[in-house]
Amino acid sequence: MSFTYFHNPAAPVERDYVRFHLNDVIKDSGPLPENYNFSDHELDMLLDLEGTWQRAVAAGFEALEAAWLPHPTFQADGMSVSLSHISKNYGDTAQRWRRIYGGQPGSSIKARSLIRVDGYSQDVASDEVS
Repeated sequence: MSFTYFHNPAAPVERDYVRFHLNDVIKDSGPLPENYNFSDHELDMLLDLEGTWQRAVAAGFEALEAAWLPHPTFQADGMSVSLSHISKNYGDTAQRWRRIYGGQPGSSIKARSLIRVDGYSQDVASDEVS
């Protein structure tokens, strides 16, 4: 997993903006479960899909919400441990970013397939067929 964070104010990089806002700036001490960091490839994908670094931050918070969701709340001997609030807090933060910067969860991802209209036509995307 590739991780970089330059935090160089003279040469800002959109990926660095996303890392900063997701608090993913220290290697092996990231916001994902078990202190994992987002890989450069994952953040670049969010930037490509969302179009702006602000929307990529919102998508990053949505990814964090999903990553923390399966972590349980459990009780034993009068002591309780709850990790569900972490997922909820990331989800609430994602919604705030979406309200400010637009977009819907998963709005930049479209499923497209190619179909053959007839035996002589070129392949066209399924959402272009009338």
